[in-house]
Amino acid sequence: MIIISDIKNQYGNAMALAIICCRVYFKTAMATDLNAFICNNNIDWIVFFKTCRKHRIRPLVYKIILKATLPEEIQKRISNELNKISLQSFDQARETERLILLLQQNNINVIPYKGTAFSKQFFGTISMRESSDIDLVIDSNDITKAIHTLENDGFQSHQKNYYYSLGHKQFIKRHKDFNFDKYTGNSRQYHVELHFNIISKNIYVSKYQNDFKTSSLGKDSLFKEQVSILNPIEHFRAISLHHMLQDGMGYLKTVVDVSQGLIKMEMIENSALSNSFEKETLKEMNTNYDLQIIQLLIRDLMGIEFKIENVKNNSNKTLTTKILSSSYKKNITFELPFLEILKFYYNYSTETMKYYKKTKHKSLFLIKNLLTVLTPQSNDFMAVNLNKNLYFFYYFIRPFRLIFFRNNPK
Repeated sequence: MIIISDIKNQYGNAMALAIICCRVYFKTAMATDLNAFICNNNIDWIVFFKTCRKHRIRPLVYKIILKATLPEEIQKRISNELNKISLQSFDQARETERLILLLQQNNINVIPYKGTAFSKQFFGTISMRESSDIDLVIDSNDITKAIHTLENDGFQSHQKNYYYSLGHKQFIKRHKDFNFDKYTGNSRQYHVELHFNIISKNIYVSKYQNDFKTSSLGKDSLFKEQVSILNPIEHFRAISLHHMLQDGMGYLKTVVDVSQGLIKMEMIENSALSNSFEKETLKEMNTNYDLQIIQLLIRDLMGIEFKIENVKNNSNKTLTTKILSSSYKKNITFELPFLEILKFYYNYSTETMKYYKKTKHKSLFLIKNLLTVLTPQSNDFMAVNLNKNLYFFYYFIRPFRLIFFRNNPK
């Protein structure tokens, strides 16, 4: 576990305070440590608020820090923000449940994923994770019906014309989800993502690993009604793959999620009640992906010691530094788009390939990543609407857009 004073000296008081709050939650630090740090350091609260927001850990951190002795105005601000986030979580849970029941009435079965569902299943309450989306697992064959149902309910999708132009078969071959938005005036009220796969098709995973396994479902209530939920191990598998391969474990929310998930996985593994589905899912995860990297990262940041056999890796200092320095970038915004995208993919590729255990999978991941730079993407198709017989022109349009219009699909 990295000493808090080292984090403070290198990355500042705000980051050190956020880490202490996480450690208090995971019981690897004491409330007295938190109070002592606040008392003995001149906290830049504005930077602290920005850090928690950027790393998307406000609910967890704020609930912990409110138990400490704080300046009155800071306590008031944190309480107000936490209440606002909690109300948003309840609203999302209510809307998630309503959409599940609405879609079921139209013979479309969906399962809540990430967001309030993961929070309830792994943290025990719907309001411990910061999330702006409503995520639902759906059978890809139900997308057309879902478009009709949700449009009648007031939702709209910027992907609709693109979906019909490309065709259903090609769309699901290229994408993992279909998205909708509902607006109140000019303000977006809800963003809904219907997921038929876990990981972007631009990232290498086998089809079997990229499919949601829905053969072993449970039941739980997000708001009032009982709804079907993913098996906790399947939910953990999906979240972990997403955080590892798409997010690159780049910010504290991903670390907190996987930490809580691994704690629950150990409980299930040690339970005599674990079934063959759960054992096989865990075995598959450990066979294909190097979870040891994440376990060591969690040890360094959160102070949680997991049972690690045959330790082969040292701490990933590059990853730890990226998180603590808040240098994670999901979007590409430099002035030279083409050079930036090459740099972005290089850094992403070299860091993410470490999560694959097998050399073959590392190679396939790198090849897939290279092809992604060269292969037309959804923004290319939406930027210029060509007849299907002229689709080969998109391969010429792609480099032109990367150089001149990287962030503008229009």
